[in-house]
Amino acid sequence: MLLGDLERLKDFQIRIGSVFRMTFYPQDRVTPKGQGAQSRIKYFVIVGIDANGDYIGASLINTNVNINFAAKIAPYQLCIYPDKYEFLDGKYRYVDGYAIKQIKKERIQNEAEYIGILEDDDIEKIRELLRKSPAMDTRTLRQFGI
Repeated sequence: MLLGDLERLKDFQIRIGSVFRMTFYPQDRVTPKGQGAQSRIKYFVIVGIDANGDYIGASLINTNVNINFAAKIAPYQLCIYPDKYEFLDGKYRYVDGYAIKQIKKERIQNEAEYIGILEDDDIEKIRELLRKSPAMDTRTLRQFGI
């Protein structure tokens, strides 16, 4: 497969519902885990794309709901199941429907690894949680077509 073909394939994969794995840093508002860690690898799902296609709205996929914020964010987490999604490696995970990360499409193209895709019904549930979330403003929801 040629490099141009790989780039077109990755472009095709950057769509609502796609799940990627990428390294995040403190400037991404993701806390590194472990003594001396400077980054953290996280899964995320694309929940929206801006009108120009330059920025992606992404919800992080977490192993657990952060106990320090559980009272505030737990109602906005969607549990996804390993029997439905093989890429979860037999573990239940939680998609964050409380807030989204804004990521440049170019960064996903250059740094992220495609993992799989969520079913439409789960994407709609996540988007509904985001619409109800007190952390999300109307402008951001509109920007990403949520």
